Amino acid sequence: VVLLFVALITGVIGNSANRKWISRKKIGNAKVSEKTVDLSNYDGIKKISIFVQGFESGPAVSKIILEMTDFRITNLNKNDWKIKTNRAERKVKDIYVSDKKGEKAFDTGVVTLELENVFNQNTLKYEGTPFTYNREKFFNEWAKEYIVEIEGKITVNGKDYLVNKKENVINNRVSTDTELFNYRSSFTGNYKNPITKKIENLKLEMAAYEPENFKLGAKKPLIVWLHGQGEGGTDPDIDILGTETSALAKEEIQKYFTTGGTDTKGAFVLAVQSPTYWMDEGDGTNGNGSGNSRYTQILMDTIKEYVKHNPYVDTSRIYLAGDSNGGYMTVNMIITYPDYFAAAVPICEAYAYHEYARNSDGTYKTNNLEVSAGGKNSAVSRFTETKKLWVTNEKIQKMKKTPVWFIAAADDGIVTPQKFSLPTYRDLLKAGADNAWYSYYENVTGTDEPNSRFPGHFSWIYFLNNQVEGVQNRDKIKNSKDETTFGFESSNTGKGGNEKAQLKGKTFENVFEWMNSQKKVKRK
Repeated sequence: VVLLFVALITGVIGNSANRKWISRKKIGNAKVSEKTVDLSNYDGIKKISIFVQGFESGPAVSKIILEMTDFRITNLNKNDWKIKTNRAERKVKDIYVSDKKGEKAFDTGVVTLELENVFNQNTLKYEGTPFTYNREKFFNEWAKEYIVEIEGKITVNGKDYLVNKKENVINNRVSTDTELFNYRSSFTGNYKNPITKKIENLKLEMAAYEPENFKLGAKKPLIVWLHGQGEGGTDPDIDILGTETSALAKEEIQKYFTTGGTDTKGAFVLAVQSPTYWMDEGDGTNGNGSGNSRYTQILMDTIKEYVKHNPYVDTSRIYLAGDSNGGYMTVNMIITYPDYFAAAVPICEAYAYHEYARNSDGTYKTNNLEVSAGGKNSAVSRFTETKKLWVTNEKIQKMKKTPVWFIAAADDGIVTPQKFSLPTYRDLLKAGADNAWYSYYENVTGTDEPNSRFPGHFSWIYFLNNQVEGVQNRDKIKNSKDETTFGFESSNTGKGGNEKAQLKGKTFENVFEWMNSQKKVKRK
């Protein structure tokens, strides 16, 4: 009786070489066995791959791809399969014969199992994510081991078999998101370290999306994307998947970038990756935004190197955008190189308004508070703020030469806007910047999973989801005496504010439409 009960639950009896598969039919509310068939294990699986897809909360394994030695595969039923990825049980949504990228096909000898993605609101990750967070480096990395466990039933050349496999497949990855960035390179050079003053050899990684048929027709604009703290390292795929940078290369955003008065659409997207942090000021650690990045000059050289070897880039339309660490670097670059970029979008930017106290060796004085991803203690609270301006009037004058659109959320507990972008933006307006805008949200909610709520620092989600439309009232901010709100009024319903960006009689519906219209007349 016990054995029969186990068989009804699992559908499989016997050892791994020969098992009995029990098919079932439903009578009333009970399932009973219809027939029992002796089956042997199928040993023709050549390769198991995971299909990795980028979402607003990071990557998920949404498919398992099985490459077989045989081509005649039939009778695939999703209810016959049990899957675990990285120890998480996964529901099979669909199963079909496919190509090696998981797209439906015929007689290929490849089977794809499409999985349901389950989002964990506590960890802010999908169950079975292939990423792991390195707490020593503060980076996302690929898991060193990713075990896929498969049990199922398959018909090959008219004969039924069982599938029973368990393998580490972390190196067998398929991702159409990362494949969009088919240009890969790096740039190396010798530069002076801001803290040690010694010459050091630096290297930045590059990955670029290049529009289809980009060599035909007029030149196209270039979007340079700078990642946040968690996406540093030496593998641009971490950047592309970590915050869904791949969205910049897809139709939803690409459609806004046009060339001249033609119907030609699309923009180049260059994702540049630092080996540590963009806010690394010379000691290998994440700075606090009131210093000069050790990567300032090499980043500029890297961008110029890409443009030099890509004559199809419109050099008058190079746009810069980045989040958090990358937001700091975006501000840093338009201050350092005020005549280069046609427009900039700093998101939850961490370029400090005031300077912070330092030790004699140039590193920051800290109070040993632990900073959590949810914002228990902000990055600011770990350091001692001085009254000396880091965003000086001289820097404001340089910054206002570049059209800029800031994005942040009021409840950002990691990089508090009051210590960073709010006073900077106010000073820009007071200095007469007429093409400077700010989208300010109450908090951050996602769309991939309904009603998902993220820490306020994750405001890059709105940008990459193409949800940045409203802007703040410039006059209220410019004339405000409030040193807490600075005249800002956060708005989710207005998608950043209750007004629209307007310039020279033209109203812009969103940040990408605005970016597309910006052009540098002269370039040094």
